[in-house]
Amino acid sequence: MTKINLLGLLQNHALFRHISQEDVRELQKEVVKLELGKGSMLFRKGDMAEATYIVVFGLIKLCLPSSQGNDKVLELIRGGQSLGEAMMFLDEPYPFYAEALENTLLLKIPRHALLQLLDRSPLMSRQMLAGLSYRLLGFIRNVERYSLQNATQRVIDYLLQLSASQRSNDIRLELKKHLVASLLNLSPETLSRILHQLMDEHLIKVYGASIHITSEEALKSYQQNMHALA
Repeated sequence: MTKINLLGLLQNHALFRHISQEDVRELQKEVVKLELGKGSMLFRKGDMAEATYIVVFGLIKLCLPSSQGNDKVLELIRGGQSLGEAMMFLDEPYPFYAEALENTLLLKIPRHALLQLLDRSPLMSRQMLAGLSYRLLGFIRNVERYSLQNATQRVIDYLLQLSASQRSNDIRLELKKHLVASLLNLSPETLSRILHQLMDEHLIKVYGASIHITSEEALKSYQQNMHALA
């Protein structure tokens, strides 16, 4: 069992940073620690949403299941982020499933405990609304990206985002390539073709799950030129 400072984690999380110490201590009594191994399910499609979850460390993917086996990746939830709030408020079953992509530690906050806290704290209610709105904006931007960018531009955008988040031109793919393809709304074959195309242009080098961006400026310029020609 991983040892953590539960009170400290709650106090320092953006969602609870501005509530009273007393409220945090009361909430602590309701929180349950969950440890998931790689490949373990947090919940399945159709399960009732009875809690909000905070990822302490690890990586969770949210997916729409497909009878053909090519499940659609909706979102990745990383350390410090939360999930499950929207469906919890609606009191509806999950329309997707959540699976750990690596060993993951989460805090489970039961619905009744969170709702009681929101009733007492208007500031926290606004913060949660802001978080949900930010996530909605992210989904809208993804739809915009799928609509306005071609496949190559989407892949380049993804690589540049990874480079920025990892602060390096030597980036590590968080997902297997077929999941990256799903996240970008591409087929695995299309993703593979585009990576080879970028390699042929000497813009990247691929070493399994690692990718070296030869020149960030050249990659951005290539993306912009494609947009100008579209």
